[in-house]
Amino acid sequence: MAKQRHTQCATHGKQPETFVCQHILGGLIDKKRVGFFWTQDDPENPYPDAWCSDCEERVKKTGGDWAGEALDKLKPEVLCAECYKVAKEFHMGGDPWS
Repeated sequence: MAKQRHTQCATHGKQPETFVCQHILGGLIDKKRVGFFWTQDDPENPYPDAWCSDCEERVKKTGGDWAGEALDKLKPEVLCAECYKVAKEFHMGGDPWS
């Protein structure tokens, strides 16, 4: 596994860096569930790249390649590991704020 990069989160401080599609971040901010899918490419990574249901449908149309519209709409965003955990729980139907 590659060396984990870190990011400085305003809420959680220095944390491992993660990547999600813009829709996961936007849905977290707006409290609107958008689904949560992640790559199986690196099973050792506790925070694999993740994307929403709409991005999942777009990437299926390209045979699994992040190309064309799938890539154009993805617009990856950085989340800290703790924000990633909150996003995953929320977008999979849980309530991380309860």
